[in-house]
Amino acid sequence: MEQFGTTDVIDRDWVVTTLRDQTVPAGHSVLAVRHGGQNCDYLDSVCEFFGIAVQYISAGEDLRPILTSLRPMAVVADLDGEVQDGFHVMKMTADYDRSVPILLLTSTDPAMLGAIDAVQEAWGLMHVVTTADSAGIGVFVDFICQAARDAGRPRLMRV
Repeated sequence: MEQFGTTDVIDRDWVVTTLRDQTVPAGHSVLAVRHGGQNCDYLDSVCEFFGIAVQYISAGEDLRPILTSLRPMAVVADLDGEVQDGFHVMKMTADYDRSVPILLLTSTDPAMLGAIDAVQEAWGLMHVVTTADSAGIGVFVDFICQAARDAGRPRLMRV
């Protein structure tokens, strides 16, 4: 039996190997800023399907050195974060690399969406996507496929 996932790989000899112990090549992971200790099930599922690692950090961690060391192909954050909100994540990502795609989990408030557009333009971010938590998995699939293609992983095609 072979099972591939973001957590464990069970090979035919029934030896369990944790993928967290392996080095993830630069540009082959997604950085998710986690609030309240919750992982994003949609993001986990999509990335597991495509063989992309998801690196979670808590909202209290300093994002700048993590971006530099991890060099993710994309960043996912909650706009309404308590410690690091989406605007802070956008600023730190812009300081690191303006071409890194960002997915912000937001409400559908037109004022907030306008503010995101203004910040994106002011900081010169090339690719910012917003989605409501209830939007479904399709937004995550499209975002990850686009980010992977931009990161040089052309095998992933947009659905």
